[in-house]
Parts: sequence; C-alpha cells; structure tokens
Amino acid sequence: MFDKAQVDLAKTLWEQSRTAALQAHQAWDLVMKSQKSLMDSMRSAGVPFAMAADQYDKLMEFHSKQYKAALEFMDKMSEDYRKLLDQQKKK
Repeated sequence: MFDKAQVDLAKTLWEQSRTAALQAHQAWDLVMKSQKSLMDSMRSAGVPFAMAADQYDKLMEFHSKQYKAALEFMDKMSEDYRKLLDQQKKK
C-alpha cells in the first residue's frame, strides 16, 4: 500500500528527471551549435584537423549518451509515478 508521501516523492523524482533531461538536451545542443568555434579553438592551439574532429566527435558522443540516459531515467520515473497514481486511484 502506498501513501501520499510516496506519491509525492515519485512526482518529485519525475520532475527532477525531466529537468535533468532538459539540461542534458541543452548541453548537447550547445555543443552542436559550437562546432565551428570549438574546431577553430583547437586548430588555433595547434591541434591537427583530424585530431580536433575526433575530439569533437567524442564530445558529441558523450553528450548523446548523457541525453539518452537522462531520457531513459525520465521514462522510468514517469512509469513509476504513473503506477503509484494508478494504485492510489484504486483505494
């Protein structure tokens, strides 16, 4: 049996996971928008183009994985919250 405190906690966790997913998306978006300046910065520091491109690709992959993980966690929190709400309605 679940009480109101558990439902409230599930809602808070879902809201926090949604915020984390939004922040992960914004960070990934910023990296995508900053491609030229990131590449120019690395190139001006003497990094060969191929290495700079590789580092940018790794950064993109990192942010892609972070965003995907945040979405998966948000989905899990959403499902947990929905289940608790459904159980509460049955009372």
